Amino acid sequence: MATHLLRPTALVRDDQLVEGEGVLIEAGRITAVGAGLVGDTEEQLEGTLLPGAIDLQVNGAGGRSVEEASAVALETVAETVRAGGATAFLPTLITAPFDSLLEQVSAVAAWCQDYDGPGARPLGMHVEGPFLEVPGAHDAQHFVDPSPERVVALLEAAAGTLRLVTLAPARAGAVEATARLKDAGVCVSIGHASSTTNFGACVEAGADLATHLFNTMGGLHHRDDGVAARSLDEVRLSACLIADGHHVGDSMLRNAWRILGPERAVLVTDSVAAAAQPDGEYLLGGLKVRKSGGTVRTPEGALAGSTLVMRDAVDHAQRVIPELSPSDLARLTAGNPARLLADSSRGAIAPGMRAEFSLLTSSGLEAL
Repeated sequence: MATHLLRPTALVRDDQLVEGEGVLIEAGRITAVGAGLVGDTEEQLEGTLLPGAIDLQVNGAGGRSVEEASAVALETVAETVRAGGATAFLPTLITAPFDSLLEQVSAVAAWCQDYDGPGARPLGMHVEGPFLEVPGAHDAQHFVDPSPERVVALLEAAAGTLRLVTLAPARAGAVEATARLKDAGVCVSIGHASSTTNFGACVEAGADLATHLFNTMGGLHHRDDGVAARSLDEVRLSACLIADGHHVGDSMLRNAWRILGPERAVLVTDSVAAAAQPDGEYLLGGLKVRKSGGTVRTPEGALAGSTLVMRDAVDHAQRVIPELSPSDLARLTAGNPARLLADSSRGAIAPGMRAEFSLLTSSGLEAL
């Protein structure tokens, strides 16, 4: 088969920024990385080559929502995610009546398994609810406990595509659900929680992530180590951050980064239908939300996801965290998400890995 050589200005390899090296590609895989490589075709790239960004939380984008669960809507979302700089993502479903949620899960699973379009690659799905405690923009009347029967039903509906589940540790059965989901190869994330009851037990059972750190977790207090503080303190947990200047203030984003470091921090968009769209009304979980001034809010004024694409998140993080390096960004957007999903084929530029890249240029992040 023909080989193709990428010659970027620089690239991140083994957590180091290197110049003067190329990436040789054959049949969609990286076959070699280094200097002096020759391909059947070659391409010069002005910018820093990173492993393809993976967005773990995408509720919608481009005017469409994942909850629509139709091929047309999901294809629009995937194409918007890719146009925003990420090469792969987890379509994310939020709280709904449980039977309705299972129908959505089944439909999104079928699409994930069949999709071969030009958009970002769906790596499976993230189910954020209904095993939650704090509503945010979710409908609390549909919250339920993660009983063994519900966990099995969720796994069966997802047909092997369930990759991430957010749950509140204080819900009855959360510890057992965490263990069951981990056994099934699902990453479990702690989120939408105010109580620290069973927090440590869920971590012991296998939880290894915190969903949108600080948001729907209560505040930080120097004598009350709530969910956010425990998530920062627990070295076995990575944590997702929404870097838009609204969900997390800039000084708190810097503080979180300096605690989590490149080993534990993850950038996500938590985007909704309003991402990459003009101001106006959109739907989220059947609720009308409004985009205005760079935020999406419920009629009561609560934040309801973000307007971000990954390029925006990277731009904001670079502006407010001066020490953030290209190798750090590779970890935050690709290496850590791939690790959490146990995906050994993505997240690094190395022989044998998938040839999926994001390019960091003076104009921002773009997916190749």
